[in-house]
Amino acid sequence: MDIKTLKYFLQICKDGSFSKASKNLYISQQGLSKAIGNLEKELNVPLFNRNSSGNELTKYGQYLQNKAISIVYQFDILDKGIKSMINENKVHLKIGVSFGVLNALSLDIINEFKILYPDIVLNIKEYTDFKCEEAVLNNKVDLGFAISHFDESLFNSRFVKSENLYAIVNKNHHLCNLKEMKFEDLKDEKIIINSNKSKLRHNFLIKCLENKFDPNIYIESDEMILIHDLSKRDEGIGISIDFAHTPTCKIRYIPFKDSTFTWDINMITKKNKIIASNLQAFIDYILEKTKTI
Repeated sequence: MDIKTLKYFLQICKDGSFSKASKNLYISQQGLSKAIGNLEKELNVPLFNRNSSGNELTKYGQYLQNKAISIVYQFDILDKGIKSMINENKVHLKIGVSFGVLNALSLDIINEFKILYPDIVLNIKEYTDFKCEEAVLNNKVDLGFAISHFDESLFNSRFVKSENLYAIVNKNHHLCNLKEMKFEDLKDEKIIINSNKSKLRHNFLIKCLENKFDPNIYIESDEMILIHDLSKRDEGIGISIDFAHTPTCKIRYIPFKDSTFTWDINMITKKNKIIASNLQAFIDYILEKTKTI
């Protein structure tokens, strides 16, 4: 008999059926039935009367239900208390991340840090680009992974990596055979791009203004997959990050001729913030790991 099986048993009592309990427990009905069958064998008594009207508790089942509620409750308190004691000895770092950054960095890097530094707990929260900067300024996070450009008078920053940006063009579009995309090529085109919460859109608008035109922002979406799908349907020309590419025969990814138009990831902290040793360890680890990315 173990706690997990007792919790299975109590869930069946609560739901009144094996099928409903198995769904709430996210296990197969066959697996649940086997676990209860093994419990009945161990106790050498039947816990349920199984009939066409459902599953009714036997007198043994009723007795076990009354005792199991207290046992499970006490165990959960014990488990929570021990975990709390363990966490007292750990340092928590609050990390803000702009949407898309975790995909660009790879979760393997974050997971490896957790293994190397088991006493440092990373509390990671994703934000839109501008909200990530706000979180750093308002001390909601210790460090943010932010997209260039930002106010250098407000933040200390360390460059992490750069991603290429592409114009996503349907193969039936008249611009599809270009080897490189110039901004002036997009002057009269329908543009599909991120919303105004995104630095990508902000930086794109700046480049268009430098080339003396206002782009026709036809569709805005913060869903990269949707931007690709709409470009595939020839609804317009999408602007996308390199790592978001999805293989397809219907669209081409055309790099921009302007090599300065990139999606640059930086680690930022509040200006003049004192960096604790654990946070510095995280910064140094990220910089070392991203040298080869």
